[in-house]
Amino acid sequence: MKEMYNPTETVIILWLISFITMIGIGLIAPLMSKYAQLLGASNFEIGIIFGSFALARTLAQIPVGYFSDRYGKKIFLLIGTFLYGFFTILYPLANSVIHLIVLRVLNGISSSLINPVAGAYVATVAPKEKLGEYMGLFNSALPLGFSLGPLVGGAIAKWYGIEAPFYFCGVLSFVSFLICLFKLKNIKINRDGSFTYVSKLIVKYEIPVKRRFFSMEFLRDRYFFSACIINLIYYVVNTGIIAYLAVYVSSYMGLDEVGVLIASTNLTMGALQKKFGEIYDRSGKYGTLLVCGGLLLSAVGFYLLSIFPLCFTALPPILKMFSALELVAIGGAMYLPAVNSLAMKRVGMEEKGVAMGLFTTSLNIGMFLGAVVLGYLADVFGLSNMYKISSLILIVVSVYSYLLNRKEGNYADYKRDDSSCGEVKEGRIYKK
Repeated sequence: MKEMYNPTETVIILWLISFITMIGIGLIAPLMSKYAQLLGASNFEIGIIFGSFALARTLAQIPVGYFSDRYGKKIFLLIGTFLYGFFTILYPLANSVIHLIVLRVLNGISSSLINPVAGAYVATVAPKEKLGEYMGLFNSALPLGFSLGPLVGGAIAKWYGIEAPFYFCGVLSFVSFLICLFKLKNIKINRDGSFTYVSKLIVKYEIPVKRRFFSMEFLRDRYFFSACIINLIYYVVNTGIIAYLAVYVSSYMGLDEVGVLIASTNLTMGALQKKFGEIYDRSGKYGTLLVCGGLLLSAVGFYLLSIFPLCFTALPPILKMFSALELVAIGGAMYLPAVNSLAMKRVGMEEKGVAMGLFTTSLNIGMFLGAVVLGYLADVFGLSNMYKISSLILIVVSVYSYLLNRKEGNYADYKRDDSSCGEVKEGRIYKK
């Protein structure tokens, strides 16, 4: 039976699922490096632990996106939220670096069924003229949840021990499972390219499009391809905050203060993303400027992060760290809605899952490379110099982004002919 079309309500439910999940992830991510240190891990091994999560997501992402396009997205969200909670509560049982790596791999696979699938769902139901706004709203769940997670996780670790946040994270993931089970409707893509809400848990894909399990077709679009490359490098750099900040500042502040810092950073990023998404919708041809400006602002933040023990010595360390991380957060809020919209705006509705899976793969590869490469750089050059190198990388990729996408405004968006019988007409119209 056809359900009433209400994309805003759907996006809010998906936002809530992702928000609660990210609170749980944020509870443990900043503590993972310290927990690994207690098990005798070096900086490079910490990088492997973080990187294994991203690598597992990378390998699982594309098949998950493919099958979510074929059989509906709700079933994957249910499986992902349940398994993520189950594997998370096993972390306190780990007694070696190898055990942590195995659990991170399992968590990475299960997480590939949550936020990327939810993001593809949002991209499917969002009206074309509000794609940036809806993606900005949905993406805000990630930093907002991640901002609250470290704050709560730091306090729980301080009062109840470093193992307690893992249990709490598992419980929150099960809450996301229940919300998805009872509140979220599935969607069925119709033969005319439209969609309807349905109550069935598994819905067979109906559009008669012959497509390989894995296709490089998306990468032929210069905007999708450049968005993937830029996003990959962005997350290479930003992994340095998630993976190593708690170790970097351990001589100056405790885990609870680190939680406050990461919380405030992600709160700022989440609060501003919807607004920057609206700005992108109103002036899409300037999306490249939002991407470049966000990268440059983040570069300044990373450089200040690298010199915070030496500059403004009269100020408390936590205030200097806060200022540097806020610049990174504002830059990220400018960058993320624009680069997500740039990647997805010319993808057909029937391929949102695969496209989002491929695009999110750039995030996962970036996190894997960032964790491993930055860990190596930290061991060789020190953590402060690692952040200086990160700043330089962001400046270079900002210039690359501008040169590659400066003509972004010289095309019209895809036009969908919904009146065609069983055919979805998609194509670029370039202005002469």
